[in-house]
Amino acid sequence: VQGAGTVVAPRLLRIASGPVARGALALPIKPETTASSTSPELPDTEVRYVERASGNVYAFRVHDRVLTRIGNKTLPGALEASWLPDGSRVFVRFLSSEGGAEQVSTYALPASGGDGYFLPANLSSVGIVDQNTIVTLLSGLSGSVASTAALSGTDSKTLFNSPLAALTLAPAGKNFMATTKASYQIQGYGFLVSGSTGGFTKELGPLSGLSTLPSPNGERVLYSYVYKGKLFTSVLVLATHSVTSLPVATLSEKCAWSPDSLSLYCGVPTTASKELPDSWYQGVESFSDRLWHVNLTTRLATLMVDPSTVTGVRVDMQALTLDSESDVVVFTNKVDGSLWAYD
Repeated sequence: VQGAGTVVAPRLLRIASGPVARGALALPIKPETTASSTSPELPDTEVRYVERASGNVYAFRVHDRVLTRIGNKTLPGALEASWLPDGSRVFVRFLSSEGGAEQVSTYALPASGGDGYFLPANLSSVGIVDQNTIVTLLSGLSGSVASTAALSGTDSKTLFNSPLAALTLAPAGKNFMATTKASYQIQGYGFLVSGSTGGFTKELGPLSGLSTLPSPNGERVLYSYVYKGKLFTSVLVLATHSVTSLPVATLSEKCAWSPDSLSLYCGVPTTASKELPDSWYQGVESFSDRLWHVNLTTRLATLMVDPSTVTGVRVDMQALTLDSESDVVVFTNKVDGSLWAYD
């Protein structure tokens, strides 16, 4: 579809107004050059996403504003999408019913369509370690088990088996960051997990409302926490244990690292209650966010755009991501599931 998406302000696009699965992918597209080219194409960024209602996969060219459906596998109620770096496959989590009981299913879907395969049921998360390896987490009241596997779903190996309940897990370079469930009512901890041995090293905590976001190179961890009813956001350098407080306060789930791990893009709420992050997780509270860029070298925070001011639309940013060239920031509006891009 030519002319897809809606330009709502300079540099700000609403790609899809209907709800999409949480987690899109932004891919730099280099122009094709041939000997006969008289007017070479300009580089572009392609955003790949999964429509929530159907589970169909779409690709949107940001500069050309062209929308293409590239996969029509039906996976109704797609909640979350985890992509391989090259966009060739997406792991889609969705609610399904098995024998009358509701469960969370995860399907490894080739982006262009065709048959994939199911992962074990009721996984808490699926992470992408590299182009050929995935890490899955099964976390409940009785503890947490993390496993790595080949892209085909074979060669599964247990990374760790921990008595800690309700963990989150994210790749951190060649290692992982495991964090206890975030709540302002309990003290949280963050652990660096060795990618080779599965051993835990405590890096953060005890901190109320702790949530984390490791950098792509695994050298830093962005974390947010609550102290005396106030929200704070900082960055920990793992090698030196030095901490830098950011000049903006937001939840780590509202940020994305730049590919070089030297800066952050964050949705920053204009107001926040004392019950964070619980009230936001539960949907009791939603925000009107501004998009900021934070340079960690200079600690300079620059306002990129305030959607509510330029569009009148309240955007509660989550699932932020960038392409490898830092050309486009993509995010989902938690209010209605719409998908946005800032060029």
